Amino acid sequence: MQAVILAAGDGGRLHPLTSQTPKPLLEVRGRALIHHALDALRAAAVTDVVVVLGYRGEQIRRALETHSPEGMRVRFVHNDGYELGNARSLWAARGLVDGPFVLMMADHLVAPSLVQKLVRGADGTCLLAVERTHSRDARAFEATRARIRDGLVLDLGKTIPHWNALDTGVFWCTPDVFDAMTPEMRDGEAGAVFAALARSGKLHAVDVSGRLWIDVDTVEDLRRAEQLFGNPARHVTGA
Repeated sequence: MQAVILAAGDGGRLHPLTSQTPKPLLEVRGRALIHHALDALRAAAVTDVVVVLGYRGEQIRRALETHSPEGMRVRFVHNDGYELGNARSLWAARGLVDGPFVLMMADHLVAPSLVQKLVRGADGTCLLAVERTHSRDARAFEATRARIRDGLVLDLGKTIPHWNALDTGVFWCTPDVFDAMTPEMRDGEAGAVFAALARSGKLHAVDVSGRLWIDVDTVEDLRRAEQLFGNPARHVTGA
């Protein structure tokens, strides 16, 4: 099974921590964020991972070349225009994947069981792992919102007014994702690509409510991640 990890961004909101260290190598519970991502993928039986590099990419490459999960092939591709948005990173990976793949963000810390449930739901369509929630959820000020109904993602975006779930940043992608990437979309955010898929009825939802995840953008997010993932008993496993 294949996966792509987007790890090219400069982590601007975490400066000065990221002035010398790329965000994927910042640590939570003594392990780099990207190592947590690889561990989650390994738990879901992923054996072939493409990491898209950009800002301080050689540091990430060296870290993964010396320490990656046993039995997992990790390959790299460089996005020389990473400042234009992470859609460009996704596009850069297109020649290295053959068929469906898991898509993860290097700065999203997720429980392995979340990825496992997403993979179990794979059915030949593009999927998004979502957490059902309510309009009072404070995370909606930062997270990407989703409107889902009957197993479909109907709309996706940070400012959509009507929503009932949050985007966890973990996807199951088919070649439809590259077909949807018009030239205008390639130098923007991947969220816009998945929003277009949603609005055309081509993005399905997998409910992973109850499984831990956090998008690490700020120092406060790092602190919160330490709290959330500090107790292994809180990681939901199984169904």
